[in-house]
Amino acid sequence: MPRVSIIIPAYNAEDYIRDAVDSALAQTHQDCEVIVVDDSSSDDTPLILKSYGDRILVHRQANTGVAGARNTGARLSTGDWVAFLDADDLWRPAKVASQLAISSTPISYTNRFNFGERGQLPEVQSAITPLLSGDVFVPLMLRGNFITVSSVMMTRAVFDDLGGFDHQPGGCEDWDCWLRASERYQFSVCPEPLVGYRFTPNSMSRNYRAMAPARRRAVTRALNSARGRRLSWSVRRQIWAETCRTNGWDASQAGARLDALRNYAAAAAAWPLTLQPFKEALRVCIHA
Repeated sequence: MPRVSIIIPAYNAEDYIRDAVDSALAQTHQDCEVIVVDDSSSDDTPLILKSYGDRILVHRQANTGVAGARNTGARLSTGDWVAFLDADDLWRPAKVASQLAISSTPISYTNRFNFGERGQLPEVQSAITPLLSGDVFVPLMLRGNFITVSSVMMTRAVFDDLGGFDHQPGGCEDWDCWLRASERYQFSVCPEPLVGYRFTPNSMSRNYRAMAPARRRAVTRALNSARGRRLSWSVRRQIWAETCRTNGWDASQAGARLDALRNYAAAAAAWPLTLQPFKEALRVCIHA
Protein backbone atom coordinates (compact mmCIF):
# COMPACT_ATOMS: atom_id res chain seq x y z
CA MET A 1 0.00 0.00 0.00
CA PRO A 2 1.62 3.29 -1.06
CA ARG A 3 2.11 5.93 1.58
CA VAL A 4 0.61 9.35 0.80
CA SER A 5 1.85 12.55 2.42
CA ILE A 6 -0.84 15.24 2.67
CA ILE A 7 0.72 18.70 2.88
CA ILE A 8 -1.32 21.63 4.22
CA PRO A 9 0.23 25.12 4.23
CA ALA A 10 -1.43 27.37 6.82
CA TYR A 11 -1.17 31.07 7.54
CA ASN A 12 -3.74 32.75 9.82
CA ALA A 13 -6.20 30.02 8.89
CA GLU A 14 -8.16 29.75 12.15
CA ASP A 15 -11.52 30.05 10.37
CA TYR A 16 -10.97 27.09 8.05
CA ILE A 17 -8.02 24.93 9.11
CA ARG A 18 -10.09 22.46 11.13
CA ASP A 19 -12.26 21.63 8.09
CA ALA A 20 -9.16 20.95 6.01
CA VAL A 21 -7.37 18.81 8.61
CA ASP A 22 -10.51 16.82 9.45
CA SER A 23 -11.08 16.03 5.78
CA ALA A 24 -7.47 14.86 5.42
CA LEU A 25 -7.74 12.61 8.47
CA ALA A 26 -11.03 11.15 7.17
CA GLN A 27 -9.48 9.63 4.03
CA THR A 28 -10.46 6.04 3.32
CA HIS A 29 -6.91 5.24 2.19
CA GLN A 30 -5.25 3.87 5.28
CA ASP A 31 -1.63 4.94 4.90
CA CYS A 32 -1.66 8.74 4.97
CA GLU A 33 0.42 11.21 6.94
CA VAL A 34 -0.85 14.76 7.45
CA ILE A 35 1.77 17.52 7.60
CA VAL A 36 0.70 21.07 8.39
CA VAL A 37 3.26 23.81 7.83
CA ASP A 38 2.35 26.83 9.97
CA ASP A 39 3.83 29.77 8.07
CA SER A 40 4.12 32.02 11.18
CA SER A 41 0.41 32.41 11.90
CA SER A 42 -0.46 35.13 14.43
CA ASP A 43 -4.04 34.01 15.10
CA ASP A 44 -5.32 30.85 16.83
CA THR A 45 -4.11 28.49 14.09
CA PRO A 46 -1.30 27.05 16.30
CA LEU A 47 -3.76 26.31 19.15
CA ILE A 48 -6.16 24.54 16.80
CA LEU A 49 -3.34 22.43 15.35
CA LYS A 50 -2.07 21.54 18.81
CA SER A 51 -5.48 20.03 19.64
CA TYR A 52 -4.84 17.21 17.13
CA GLY A 53 -1.92 15.85 19.13
CA ASP A 54 0.17 13.26 17.33
CA ARG A 55 -2.46 12.60 14.66
CA ILE A 56 -0.73 15.23 12.52
CA LEU A 57 2.79 16.59 12.17
CA VAL A 58 2.97 20.36 12.68
CA HIS A 59 5.99 22.37 11.59
CA ARG A 60 6.15 26.10 12.32
CA GLN A 61 8.52 28.24 10.28
CA ALA A 62 9.34 31.84 9.44
CA ASN A 63 6.93 33.19 6.87
CA THR A 64 7.96 32.24 3.33
CA GLY A 65 4.61 32.22 1.54
CA VAL A 66 2.48 29.34 0.36
CA ALA A 67 5.02 27.97 -2.15
CA GLY A 68 7.74 27.81 0.48
CA ALA A 69 5.38 26.19 2.97
CA ARG A 70 4.44 23.47 0.48
CA ASN A 71 8.10 22.82 -0.29
CA THR A 72 8.90 22.53 3.41
CA GLY A 73 6.07 20.05 3.87
CA ALA A 74 7.37 17.95 0.99
CA ARG A 75 10.88 17.91 2.48
CA LEU A 76 9.47 16.69 5.81
CA SER A 77 7.27 14.03 4.23
CA THR A 78 7.98 10.31 4.00
CA GLY A 79 5.36 9.23 1.47
CA ASP A 80 5.67 7.66 -1.96
CA TRP A 81 3.17 10.28 -3.12
CA VAL A 82 2.70 13.92 -2.10
CA ALA A 83 -0.71 15.58 -2.17
CA PHE A 84 -1.53 19.23 -1.53
CA LEU A 85 -4.49 20.64 0.39
CA ASP A 86 -4.89 24.36 1.00
CA ALA A 87 -6.01 25.36 4.47
CA ASP A 88 -9.32 26.82 3.27
CA ASP A 89 -10.25 23.85 1.05
CA LEU A 90 -11.44 20.35 1.92
CA TRP A 91 -11.53 16.81 0.56
CA ARG A 92 -14.17 14.14 0.31
CA PRO A 93 -13.18 10.87 2.02
CA ALA A 94 -12.44 8.87 -1.16
CA LYS A 95 -10.17 11.51 -2.69
CA VAL A 96 -6.79 9.85 -2.17
CA ALA A 97 -8.06 6.31 -2.86
CA SER A 98 -9.71 7.41 -6.10
CA GLN A 99 -6.52 9.00 -7.39
CA LEU A 100 -4.40 6.02 -6.49
CA ALA A 101 -6.85 3.90 -8.49
CA ILE A 102 -6.02 5.90 -11.65
CA SER A 103 -2.29 6.17 -10.96
CA SER A 104 -1.20 5.08 -14.45
CA THR A 105 0.63 8.43 -14.67
CA PRO A 106 2.84 9.99 -11.98
CA ILE A 107 0.66 13.07 -11.54
CA SER A 108 -3.12 13.39 -11.32
CA TYR A 109 -5.85 15.84 -10.36
CA THR A 110 -9.60 15.76 -9.78
CA ASN A 111 -12.74 17.68 -10.52
CA ARG A 112 -13.85 20.07 -7.76
CA PHE A 113 -16.97 21.59 -6.26
CA ASN A 114 -17.06 25.32 -5.50
CA PHE A 115 -18.50 26.66 -2.26
CA GLY A 116 -18.44 29.80 -0.18
CA GLU A 117 -18.75 33.17 -1.94
CA ARG A 118 -18.68 31.72 -5.45
CA GLY A 119 -21.02 34.29 -7.00
CA GLN A 120 -22.36 33.09 -10.36
CA LEU A 121 -19.83 30.29 -10.76
CA PRO A 122 -21.42 26.85 -11.10
CA GLU A 123 -21.10 24.42 -8.23
CA VAL A 124 -18.94 21.94 -10.18
CA GLN A 125 -15.81 23.03 -12.06
CA SER A 126 -16.33 20.72 -15.04
CA ALA A 127 -19.52 22.59 -15.92
CA ILE A 128 -17.36 25.39 -17.37
CA THR A 129 -13.86 23.91 -17.73
CA PRO A 130 -12.99 20.69 -19.59
CA LEU A 131 -10.92 18.30 -17.49
CA LEU A 132 -8.12 17.18 -19.79
CA SER A 133 -5.65 14.31 -19.39
CA GLY A 134 -2.58 13.02 -21.17
CA ASP A 135 -0.38 15.71 -22.72
CA VAL A 136 -1.82 18.95 -21.30
CA PHE A 137 1.13 21.30 -21.96
CA VAL A 138 -0.46 23.47 -24.66
CA PRO A 139 -4.04 23.26 -23.30
CA LEU A 140 -2.75 24.53 -19.94
CA MET A 141 -1.63 27.73 -21.62
CA LEU A 142 -4.51 28.05 -24.07
CA ARG A 143 -7.22 27.39 -21.48
CA GLY A 144 -5.53 28.77 -18.39
CA ASN A 145 -5.05 26.89 -15.15
CA PHE A 146 -7.87 24.32 -15.00
CA ILE A 147 -6.04 22.29 -12.32
CA THR A 148 -6.91 23.02 -8.69
CA VAL A 149 -3.87 22.79 -6.43
CA SER A 150 -5.83 21.02 -3.68
CA SER A 151 -6.70 18.26 -6.14
CA VAL A 152 -3.15 17.42 -7.24
CA MET A 153 -1.23 14.32 -6.22
CA MET A 154 2.17 13.40 -7.65
CA THR A 155 4.92 10.92 -6.95
CA ARG A 156 7.83 12.05 -4.84
CA ALA A 157 10.14 11.41 -7.80
CA VAL A 158 8.22 13.89 -9.95
CA PHE A 159 8.15 16.52 -7.21
CA ASP A 160 11.90 16.18 -6.69
CA ASP A 161 12.52 16.29 -10.44
CA LEU A 162 10.57 19.56 -10.69
CA GLY A 163 12.38 21.09 -7.74
CA GLY A 164 9.09 21.88 -6.04
CA PHE A 165 7.14 25.13 -6.31
CA ASP A 166 8.89 28.30 -7.46
CA HIS A 167 8.77 31.30 -5.11
CA GLN A 168 7.18 33.75 -7.51
CA PRO A 169 5.39 36.70 -5.90
CA GLY A 170 1.74 37.31 -6.60
CA GLY A 171 0.40 33.80 -7.13
CA CYS A 172 0.42 31.33 -10.05
CA GLU A 173 3.18 29.26 -8.42
CA ASP A 174 0.89 26.25 -8.75
CA TRP A 175 0.17 26.87 -12.45
CA ASP A 176 3.89 27.35 -13.08
CA CYS A 177 4.50 23.96 -11.43
CA TRP A 178 1.87 22.19 -13.56
CA LEU A 179 3.28 23.77 -16.73
CA ARG A 180 6.78 22.56 -15.90
CA ALA A 181 5.42 19.12 -15.07
CA SER A 182 3.41 18.92 -18.30
CA GLU A 183 6.57 19.46 -20.35
CA ARG A 184 7.76 16.01 -19.25
CA TYR A 185 4.86 13.99 -17.83
CA GLN A 186 1.39 12.80 -18.73
CA PHE A 187 -1.52 13.74 -16.46
CA SER A 188 -4.48 11.66 -15.27
CA VAL A 189 -7.78 13.14 -14.14
CA CYS A 190 -10.51 11.88 -11.84
CA PRO A 191 -13.88 13.27 -13.04
CA GLU A 192 -15.50 13.11 -9.61
CA PRO A 193 -15.65 16.43 -7.69
CA LEU A 194 -13.62 15.21 -4.72
CA VAL A 195 -12.20 18.59 -3.69
CA GLY A 196 -14.09 21.51 -2.21
CA TYR A 197 -12.67 24.87 -3.33
CA ARG A 198 -13.70 27.64 -0.96
CA PHE A 199 -14.21 31.15 -2.31
CA THR A 200 -13.49 33.89 0.21
CA PRO A 201 -13.23 37.69 -0.19
CA ASN A 202 -9.44 37.48 0.29
CA SER A 203 -8.81 34.64 -2.18
CA MET A 204 -5.63 35.21 -4.20
CA SER A 205 -7.57 34.25 -7.33
CA ARG A 206 -9.61 37.45 -6.87
CA ASN A 207 -6.54 39.72 -6.59
CA TYR A 208 -6.26 40.54 -10.26
CA ARG A 209 -3.47 43.12 -9.80
CA ALA A 210 -1.19 40.40 -8.38
CA MET A 211 -2.42 37.58 -10.61
CA ALA A 212 -1.97 39.36 -13.96
CA PRO A 213 1.85 39.77 -13.84
CA ALA A 214 2.25 36.34 -12.20
CA ARG A 215 0.22 34.77 -15.01
CA ARG A 216 2.39 36.49 -17.62
CA ARG A 217 5.57 35.23 -15.91
CA ALA A 218 4.31 31.65 -15.89
CA VAL A 219 3.39 31.77 -19.58
CA THR A 220 6.70 33.43 -20.52
CA ARG A 221 8.64 30.70 -18.70
CA ALA A 222 6.64 27.95 -20.42
CA LEU A 223 7.07 29.51 -23.86
CA ASN A 224 10.80 29.81 -23.28
CA SER A 225 11.10 26.13 -22.36
CA ALA A 226 12.39 23.58 -24.87
CA ARG A 227 8.84 22.52 -25.80
CA GLY A 228 7.56 26.07 -25.79
CA ARG A 229 10.15 27.23 -28.31
CA ARG A 230 9.05 24.50 -30.70
CA LEU A 231 5.48 25.75 -30.83
CA SER A 232 4.30 27.44 -34.01
CA TRP A 233 3.96 31.21 -34.26
CA SER A 234 0.17 30.97 -34.44
CA VAL A 235 -0.11 28.81 -31.30
CA ARG A 236 2.17 31.19 -29.37
CA ARG A 237 0.04 34.16 -30.42
CA GLN A 238 -3.14 32.36 -29.39
CA ILE A 239 -1.59 31.58 -25.99
CA TRP A 240 -0.75 35.24 -25.41
CA ALA A 241 -4.22 36.27 -26.52
CA GLU A 242 -5.80 33.90 -24.02
CA THR A 243 -3.48 35.13 -21.26
CA CYS A 244 -4.51 38.74 -21.90
CA ARG A 245 -8.17 37.79 -22.16
CA THR A 246 -8.03 36.00 -18.80
CA ASN A 247 -6.39 39.04 -17.22
CA GLY A 248 -9.14 41.18 -18.71
CA TRP A 249 -11.85 38.94 -17.30
CA ASP A 250 -10.25 39.07 -13.84
CA ALA A 251 -10.10 42.86 -13.98
CA SER A 252 -13.72 43.10 -15.12
CA GLN A 253 -14.85 40.93 -12.20
CA ALA A 254 -13.03 43.32 -9.84
CA GLY A 255 -14.77 46.31 -11.41
CA ALA A 256 -11.54 47.65 -12.95
CA ARG A 257 -13.11 48.67 -16.27
CA LEU A 258 -10.11 50.40 -17.87
CA ASP A 259 -7.70 47.61 -16.98
CA ALA A 260 -10.17 45.10 -18.38
CA LEU A 261 -10.48 46.96 -21.68
CA ARG A 262 -6.69 47.31 -21.99
CA ASN A 263 -6.23 43.59 -21.59
CA TYR A 264 -9.05 42.78 -24.02
CA ALA A 265 -7.42 45.10 -26.57
CA ALA A 266 -4.10 43.32 -26.09
CA ALA A 267 -5.83 39.96 -26.57
CA ALA A 268 -7.44 41.14 -29.81
CA ALA A 269 -4.10 42.46 -31.07
CA ALA A 270 -2.34 39.18 -30.28
CA TRP A 271 -4.91 37.01 -32.08
CA PRO A 272 -7.67 38.95 -33.87
CA LEU A 273 -9.22 35.80 -35.38
CA THR A 274 -11.29 35.13 -32.27
CA LEU A 275 -14.29 37.24 -31.28
CA GLN A 276 -14.24 36.40 -27.57
CA PRO A 277 -12.19 39.44 -26.41
CA PHE A 278 -14.44 41.75 -28.46
CA LYS A 279 -17.57 40.22 -26.94
CA GLU A 280 -16.25 40.50 -23.39
CA ALA A 281 -15.07 44.08 -23.94
CA LEU A 282 -18.52 44.99 -25.28
CA ARG A 283 -20.11 43.48 -22.16
CA VAL A 284 -17.85 45.65 -19.98
CA CYS A 285 -18.85 48.76 -21.90
CA ILE A 286 -22.57 47.95 -21.75
CA HIS A 287 -22.53 47.34 -18.00
CA ALA A 288 -20.24 50.28 -17.15
